[in-house]
Amino acid sequence: MVRFSLFIYFLMISMISLAQNKNLSDYSFVVVPEQFEFVKGKDQYQLNSMTKFYLEKNGFNPYFESEIPNADRCEGLYANVEELGGFFGTKLQLVLKDCNGAEIYRSPEGKSKYKDFEKTYQDALRKTLENLSSLNVKQKDVQLFKKSENIAETPEIQLDQNISENSPSRNSPSKILPSGKFSKYVYSNNSYLLRKTTEGYSLYEESKNAPDGLLLKGKIIVLGEILKYLDTTGKTFNVSFDASQNMTITDGNVSMVYKIQD
Repeated sequence: MVRFSLFIYFLMISMISLAQNKNLSDYSFVVVPEQFEFVKGKDQYQLNSMTKFYLEKNGFNPYFESEIPNADRCEGLYANVEELGGFFGTKLQLVLKDCNGAEIYRSPEGKSKYKDFEKTYQDALRKTLENLSSLNVKQKDVQLFKKSENIAETPEIQLDQNISENSPSRNSPSKILPSGKFSKYVYSNNSYLLRKTTEGYSLYEESKNAPDGLLLKGKIIVLGEILKYLDTTGKTFNVSFDASQNMTITDGNVSMVYKIQD
């Protein structure tokens, strides 16, 4: 009876593992944030670089947020490392989510008891990432968009003859995006800086806890007329700008309006 129970147990584990492997291998890339929430700086203790290295070593196609390929965002997974609460040592877990925020994979805990912050974080992260080798993942090649595929074809809209070609009423994203290298915003009494990049924009919060006074909160990816906000945890949101260039980030039914400052 004991042998039969053990057989059933290992059979179930194998089936779960196979199903999980298939899901992970069906994606073509993984986005790794450049800073995790539980640390105070970009790639502090080389944790983000370690995560990218181990993912690549174990069959994934990892990219930092600044390197996201010009591909279907839902072909990718979004990585995050979470620090688990506890009084005895450091505990970390790797989490992979899809473009809708659904959890696809959560690794076993990596535990460490070093007193030095760098040693304990690196040791705990290494232990949780070493579990990737048992997944036997081999992600498929990234299918990049062709230029003609970046923007879905939309029917031409007939404008009223009284509306000029440069009228503010034509509020397509390309016409109302902030054009400056840096734009200042305020939301919930906090100050933010929006920096223009080659992919779109990076959003920073002014923070005394950040080494340079700016804490990366997320990135806005611009693909033609399509705008998406990707936070540092890998979660995606809708984002839009009004005619005054105020920015609205929408999470379900909740809208966060960032007011532009002169």
